[in-house]
Amino acid sequence: MGEGQNHTDAELPGVFRGKEAQSTPQITGGQYNKTLMSTQGEFCMILPKFFALSGLLVGCLISFGARAVQTTAFGCGTKPIRLAYYDYGYFHFDNGRGIDPDVVNELKRRTGCKFDTQVMARARIWADLASGELDMSVSGIRNAERDKFAGFANYLSMKNYALVQKNVATQVHRGEDFVATKALQFGVVRAFKHGEKQDQWLDQLRQEKRVQESADVETVFRKLKEQRVDAMYSQPPAYRRNIDVLGMQNDVVVQDWTPGEKGVSLGLILSRRRFSDADVVRWQALLNAMRADGTLKRIFTRYLPPDEAGKMLDY
Repeated sequence: MGEGQNHTDAELPGVFRGKEAQSTPQITGGQYNKTLMSTQGEFCMILPKFFALSGLLVGCLISFGARAVQTTAFGCGTKPIRLAYYDYGYFHFDNGRGIDPDVVNELKRRTGCKFDTQVMARARIWADLASGELDMSVSGIRNAERDKFAGFANYLSMKNYALVQKNVATQVHRGEDFVATKALQFGVVRAFKHGEKQDQWLDQLRQEKRVQESADVETVFRKLKEQRVDAMYSQPPAYRRNIDVLGMQNDVVVQDWTPGEKGVSLGLILSRRRFSDADVVRWQALLNAMRADGTLKRIFTRYLPPDEAGKMLDY
């Protein structure tokens, strides 16, 4: 055809005139449907992955939010809780082993709170809790003076039992028997409180100059092993540890001289400078849940016979 001639659309390779139109392929109805179905299939394959990732993201956000609410509820805040242990029998020994570290580790797991721990003397612990240098400690006994600067969340009960020389225990079964045998000596830790009835009984022995006082519990146990004293008071976590260390399993007999007296409750000590009364209530509820689900008993029985561990749960 020459210049100036007209063309119909049917004569053209495409809808449009020119070179571009010639390079544009035609898509038939069948080809369109096939392409659409392929695209839909790919989309359907991607869609579940999208929702799975969305679900994971939502789950992470919910978990993060729950953890944030949880740690806030216990007064954890953004700074680690400054907590002090003290070495005492199976409560704490060997740089981080014992009942109290096991309890704190479980609390950490359940709350998500962070802890900065150290070992200190008990007198220093009480002073630092009062000043706010410490936030928390363990196995503390509540009284009116301590209530001024700390709240308490109990998790065990402890009672003092009499440890009697095995040869003496054949004749001595009660405190009255010990008092009646005038040659016998009793060992105590200086300034240590044992319980109302037990301290009254010791005052009677002091009047007869039959009480030997020592600076620490380890010294009293050594005196008992060496038979320089005939009996002493101690609590299960303390005497089980010292009996094991000194190899005294066959040297002493454990007796309950005050069967009608209940043990004293011990618990977490929470400085009021960091924790509110509501926080203390939440920590107590958490510890009670650990008792109910058997966690506390499992911890106690790692170090103590089951019967003694069971009695400690009556706080």
